[in-house]
Amino acid sequence: MDRTRLIVTMTALAALPRAETAQQGSGDRASAPQIIPRKPMMDRYRWLGLAIGVALADQWAKHWIAGTFPLGAGETVLPFFNLVHILNSGAAFSFLANAGGWQRYVLIALALAVSVGLTIMLLKGVANRWEGWGYSLLLGGAVGNLVDRLGRGAVVDYLDFHAGGWHWPAFNLADTALCLSALILLLGTLPSSAQSKAPT
Repeated sequence: MDRTRLIVTMTALAALPRAETAQQGSGDRASAPQIIPRKPMMDRYRWLGLAIGVALADQWAKHWIAGTFPLGAGETVLPFFNLVHILNSGAAFSFLANAGGWQRYVLIALALAVSVGLTIMLLKGVANRWEGWGYSLLLGGAVGNLVDRLGRGAVVDYLDFHAGGWHWPAFNLADTALCLSALILLLGTLPSSAQSKAPT
């Protein structure tokens, strides 16, 4: 009996270090820092592709307008909406259009800086869909108007809304994308309850 008890005791003592080591190992795993995976490359390219699509659509529309209507001409589409062909040397909605010419170089430099910065941000990955949509539309709109300023010296505007003889300054698809981007990024700053309804 004593011999059996001795064998059981020795076996229990031999098992103690193993149990302690196993507990330490599991503790190490629990306390190890979690590695947050980077956004998939395809997801980052999706937002960049959206920006390229906006810029291409804007350029196609401007090319069609320039080839369809002489400069300064247009056509009534609806009682409150015309398609027109106007050159705007300023920013969106003709802001700074009569500034004297210096605005072209300032706007080109600004658009270049914004385009490079946004491209880098989109390739690194965005935090959520609000940022993805907002930055993509902002980049597409900036590039769309930048191409005009570099190639034509001014931006082609073609959307003319009016009511009661009052006309809103003509604008284009790139301007629309810029305004939408500002709205989306603003909505993205609202509390998380609103962010849960982010666009997909």
